[in-house]
Amino acid sequence: MEREIVVRGTGEARALPDLASLRVEVTADRKTQDEAYDARADIAAKVDFVFSQHANAIARTTVASLWVQPRTRWHRGEDIRTGWRASRTTFVDVVVLDALGVIMSEVVSAGASVTGPNWSMASTNIAYDLARRAAAEDARHRAIAYSESLGLTLGEVAWVAEPGMRGPSAGAPAPMMLRASAPDGGAADPEPVEDLTPSEMTVEVSVEVGFAII
Repeated sequence: MEREIVVRGTGEARALPDLASLRVEVTADRKTQDEAYDARADIAAKVDFVFSQHANAIARTTVASLWVQPRTRWHRGEDIRTGWRASRTTFVDVVVLDALGVIMSEVVSAGASVTGPNWSMASTNIAYDLARRAAAEDARHRAIAYSESLGLTLGEVAWVAEPGMRGPSAGAPAPMMLRASAPDGGAADPEPVEDLTPSEMTVEVSVEVGFAII
């Protein structure tokens, strides 16, 4: 069996997020199923046009659900159908954060509701590599401390493994929701988007390193 000293190093790095995710809901309430479907399609087309106008700022749009279902109310012991509701849910990843506020406002003006943003980091964010370097330096520091304390001579790195990565995490504000219509069902001006400045996020990395003992 080869003689090795095995240590685990940890490191972290902080950086601003470079990805914002939005949940966009398109909903239409009408008397008939076909009317609800057509109304949803009309709003969805306007929302998709907004997405196309900002294609350079959007990394991905994913339609998560499409549905049409009856609306009912309880009356004298039975459900009475009052109409139909059609809805579409889309998740949108925005990578040009300067365009985020404009996209949210225009989507609401098109007739949709928006929840977000949820902040995150792309896998290419420099924070991940900075955290890895810090973890590697910590591992070497630990190995040197153990070897010197035990009277050992530390050799070359025998193997490296990354058992886990946690992050990013941050104390970012809770996602806000912007609605497209007033409580009475009429048109409403888009709610002003408040502060969309994200907080720094932390990436934490651990690495296991085996050093040969000479």
